[in-house]
Amino acid sequence: MNSFAESRTIRIKDEYDVIIIGGGIAGVSAALAARRSGMRVLIIEKGVALGGLATSGLVVFYLCALCDGYGRKIMSGIAEELLHLSIKYGYNTLPKAWANNLEKIDTRHRYATAFNAYAFILALDELMEQEGIDVLFDTVFSSAVVEDGWCKGVIVENKEGRIGYRAAMFVDASGDADLMKRSGAACVEDGNWLTYWAYSTNLSKMASALEKNDIYQGLKLEFHGSSRTGRKHPEGMKRFTIHDGMEISEFVKAGRKLLLDHVKQFDTKAESLTTLPTLPQLRTTRRIDGHYVLTNADKNVVFEDSIGCSTEEDKPFHIFEIPYRTLITPGIRNIVAAGRIISSIDQARESTRLISTCAVTGQAAGTAVKLAIELGCAIQDIPVGELQRRLADAGAIIHYKPVQAKYPGATSLDPDYSRQADDDSSIDPSGSPGH
Repeated sequence: MNSFAESRTIRIKDEYDVIIIGGGIAGVSAALAARRSGMRVLIIEKGVALGGLATSGLVVFYLCALCDGYGRKIMSGIAEELLHLSIKYGYNTLPKAWANNLEKIDTRHRYATAFNAYAFILALDELMEQEGIDVLFDTVFSSAVVEDGWCKGVIVENKEGRIGYRAAMFVDASGDADLMKRSGAACVEDGNWLTYWAYSTNLSKMASALEKNDIYQGLKLEFHGSSRTGRKHPEGMKRFTIHDGMEISEFVKAGRKLLLDHVKQFDTKAESLTTLPTLPQLRTTRRIDGHYVLTNADKNVVFEDSIGCSTEEDKPFHIFEIPYRTLITPGIRNIVAAGRIISSIDQARESTRLISTCAVTGQAAGTAVKLAIELGCAIQDIPVGELQRRLADAGAIIHYKPVQAKYPGATSLDPDYSRQADDDSSIDPSGSPGH
């Protein structure tokens, strides 16, 4: 016998306006946007900390930058709020020029920072409590109850057993499109290069921290394995997917093996590991096949249905506007995607999977579900102009338009600081809303 048969009745534990699968930066941002619009919100998180890869995964650099590289802000709203929250109770590397949240300053320093993962976790806990957002830790999403494209509820597993939750609207911020996939959405899986981050310290680092009176100087990032482009991927090693649990386990063990080979060379009286990640540090896993796929060809294109902007980290002025269509997929009527699972590929995905952009798409998702509930319509049918207006009113930057930079030989991208999201003058006529 090659299968088990299962038939049971699942008890409904509670009902919410909005349920969010995943408590990473995208999920937190969606929860904040939905809750601040009056919704009753639940985050279901498989770990025991909010922040996802940014915290439990030790990806402790708040990137991509919130500016274009020439002193112009391109991201604001919850993305900017969470950047400052990440350093509220810990060290930071935020350039002084960006300390006052200005929209345009005379600097080439990027609006980004390193942060203490554990201080950020505590700050996120505090914020969720202040906002009145329910968080269910140590709970794994198992399956969705779907009828005619509408998700009626989700089934989860935790110490209580197998239980269900109902909601009117859902946000998939799982990082792996788990809710979308198990609800019948078309999805695409990608392979991952082997990467492993950890932290260590040594006597030299400690001495430098004491000398400079800066504890951040006492930390050493242990980066092993491949770059995001595959450079230094171990020879002969496959690219990893999330096809099954065993492959995830192989990924984690292979990364730790790389670190162990390095640690074996430590002088144990002078060097020590301090922190290991508690999540698989996968960059790209599964994404939705949305109404629109954002690609490299969309660099510096202005979209009429944009919900915010992102940038290539090492290339100033390479801006991606993010169409709302990349957050939704055909046939799924009350689930919206947020975070690295949105419909993007290649360099566009490298940009949209990063922390700050996850906050941008999370805020858009949380705002969209409120609008859909309010209008009693499917997530695909909300008026995008109204979504943009609400995002802009909450501080988000929706569009940019080309202007001449002050720096010789450079072409800048000026965000639409008028924040009038429905003003056609902010649309670049040369940009196309689709291909």
